[in-house]
Amino acid sequence: MAGIGEAASIISIVSLSVQLFDGCIKGFVLLSAAHELGSRGDTLRCQLEWEQYHLNDWATTVGLFRDPPELNVPYPPLVQRTLSNLEQLLTNATKLNQDYGLDVLVTDEDIRDVQTPKHLFGRILDKNKPRFLSDTAKVYSRRNSAWKKLRWASVDAEKFRLLLKDIRYFNKQLQGFLHDTDQKKICREDNVLMRSIVSQTSDKTLLNSITEPLSTVDAAIAASARLKQQGILLELVGPVPYHSSASSSKTAFALPVTYSSRKYPSAGSSSQLRCNPDLLSGCEGHKSLVVSREIALYDRKHIILEWKDVDRALESKLKHRIANVAALLAEMKDPAFHSLSCLGYLKANRSGRYAYLFEPPFAVGSKVSMRSLQDFLTCPTRRPSLNSRIAIAINLAETVLQLHTSGWLHKCIRPENVLFFENGMGGWENSADLPQAYLGGYEYARADNPLEATEAPSAQRHSQLYRHPLSIGQGRISFSKSFDLYSLGCVLLELGFWTPLQGIFLSYLRQKSDAAANLGDGAAPISLFTPKSDTEYYSMLGEKQRLLRETGPGTIYADLEFKMGVRYSQVVLKCINATAVSGGEDEEGFDDTLEVQEECLETLKALAAAI
Repeated sequence: MAGIGEAASIISIVSLSVQLFDGCIKGFVLLSAAHELGSRGDTLRCQLEWEQYHLNDWATTVGLFRDPPELNVPYPPLVQRTLSNLEQLLTNATKLNQDYGLDVLVTDEDIRDVQTPKHLFGRILDKNKPRFLSDTAKVYSRRNSAWKKLRWASVDAEKFRLLLKDIRYFNKQLQGFLHDTDQKKICREDNVLMRSIVSQTSDKTLLNSITEPLSTVDAAIAASARLKQQGILLELVGPVPYHSSASSSKTAFALPVTYSSRKYPSAGSSSQLRCNPDLLSGCEGHKSLVVSREIALYDRKHIILEWKDVDRALESKLKHRIANVAALLAEMKDPAFHSLSCLGYLKANRSGRYAYLFEPPFAVGSKVSMRSLQDFLTCPTRRPSLNSRIAIAINLAETVLQLHTSGWLHKCIRPENVLFFENGMGGWENSADLPQAYLGGYEYARADNPLEATEAPSAQRHSQLYRHPLSIGQGRISFSKSFDLYSLGCVLLELGFWTPLQGIFLSYLRQKSDAAANLGDGAAPISLFTPKSDTEYYSMLGEKQRLLRETGPGTIYADLEFKMGVRYSQVVLKCINATAVSGGEDEEGFDDTLEVQEECLETLKALAAAI
């Protein structure tokens, strides 16, 4: 009898939880649809709809949408109590007035269809997650009475934010009742969804809602959204083309937006970043085309210069892009970017070369010493620990993910652009491990837009090893995120073997098993990894795809698994094969390239935590 009573009690709790959940959804729908929220209404609605999505995701996870419904949580009575508090918060007009000073009036008009076009964020959620719309429709279909539309009689934005904060508190409580695996799964899926939204939207209001202080969005994603905003203001990232037909949904799902160059002029901050070349001293790049990066003095302070050569025929167009790119780089201040802060740009008086100026990662005025990953890979005496190498991989993977989220392509990921700094002129030989890695080399970076004018990356011969075959030659196609991932995978391969990519390929092409086995062990001389002739170099270039595709005994990946483990090797494979693995945007417009990157970064962080 006790068992029957306990089962009846559980059924009762589940049934009441479903009713309370339905009440919460009703509250979300009515508050989101209420009119006259004021000038900040769109931003506030976006955040409200995001909280509704979180609650809906939670309900799906615990089983409230199953038939019959379930409540798979450790403490059902606590869940019921939390749902009751949230339902009161969203549906009790008296409570809204007393606690938040928000007055809502019930109108005579009914809400007849929750599929009526919503505000921007809700429509994007519906497009990316059709289950979200269908689940809301299910709740609407089982209502007991009509849902009357609301109208805001009195609303204050700050008090509305307080309401959002309390809604968020109860949502977090509900998330906390889930099993750890479910919490991590929801968190990862939320991040992938939000990154895709940031990457694909050009709507300033939506980006504002994502970067609001009270948002539950991951801090790194919010930083990407702020960079995307800056790109829009500088006219570097324009509106995503809208295609209404189903056949064009793979190109872009974005909704039409109101964007005007007259509304968002680019002339302000970018022009203020132009530096005076007369204040530059102690550098060689203004007179030597060989120098691409160096430490110099600007106004008697140490800075890092990255030189950029511009074809005279294109200068009238590219000089404006250089100014705007400098302004964009100046906004990459969040630690998740692992990039140096840009101080501005200049044009050298004598040579006419352009240069970006970066601030060293140390106190202003201190001496600074700089090395690249290429310097260390060709130094057999420097052998950093596994922990240090995985830390570098994490820094690079996170930076590329941040750039892609903000609608930007790097285009020059290779070891020369992975930088390390020491405070002072010594210290490199005193530590086995390396300091934090920074990604540089933004001279060819551009917005991720097929209509954006592009420049061919560096013509240096060895740089082709890091470029995807589809991005090389006269028949090359427009650069994409997956090409950056290919380059990242090549650098991660080098980190695993601790050997230059050229040396890895040559050792396998020459079929010297002893050399391949000793890669990264400091036993093989660097001269062994230098092409003997142009013929061998171009043979290596032609064979690199075969070497990077093959798996099984005796291949590069088999030896990488031996040195770095299966999971690290899988990350490299995902990056190298990103073009084949990821279709870019699926039929719903969801950018799965970002999901691949999220998975890779999560794996690398898990490896770092385990060693």
